Amino acid sequence: MLAVILAGGKSVRMGRDKAMLEYHGTPMIQRVVEAVKPSVERIIIVSNNPGSLKGIDARIYTDLIRGMGPLSGLVTAFEATSADELLLVACDMPMISVDMARFIVSCSNLPGDAVIPVVNGREQGLFAIYRRRSVEKMRDRISAASIQFDEFRKNLDRTFIPESKLRQIEPSLDSFHNVNRPEDLPPVQ
Repeated sequence: MLAVILAGGKSVRMGRDKAMLEYHGTPMIQRVVEAVKPSVERIIIVSNNPGSLKGIDARIYTDLIRGMGPLSGLVTAFEATSADELLLVACDMPMISVDMARFIVSCSNLPGDAVIPVVNGREQGLFAIYRRRSVEKMRDRISAASIQFDEFRKNLDRTFIPESKLRQIEPSLDSFHNVNRPEDLPPVQ
């Protein structure tokens, strides 16, 4: 299993690059790398600003198609690797735990184009497993300039990881906390 960390967003709501934004003294993307590293063979990062990621221990690729969001990041990752499946993770989830990453990777035996956790009734598509066989569907959406990631997933054969199973690993589900705005940063405890 390979992991792809998406760090190509514009960070408009944050007002600055989220990947290198520090949480507890460590850039958020570094926290994500450290959380998923024990569960995967290799980590790659897809970013539109690779120069900002100095010191991050992962191979960095630039989006093949800019401005197309997570779909382009996934297509780039599949094009850059020979992986049949990837653990997709967003760079702005600084509370991902090693245990949760390990658990999601352990669900890779489940069927479908994608294996997606569900929290509070919502698919967690930016911390999920995607398979190469879904690349053509990604390209079709990009060609149609229809890049809404939630809409794309509706066309996949998905297997869901229920919240009840996720809570057995991490009752708080903090791993799924996403930081989009300054007020989303979790408090330092």
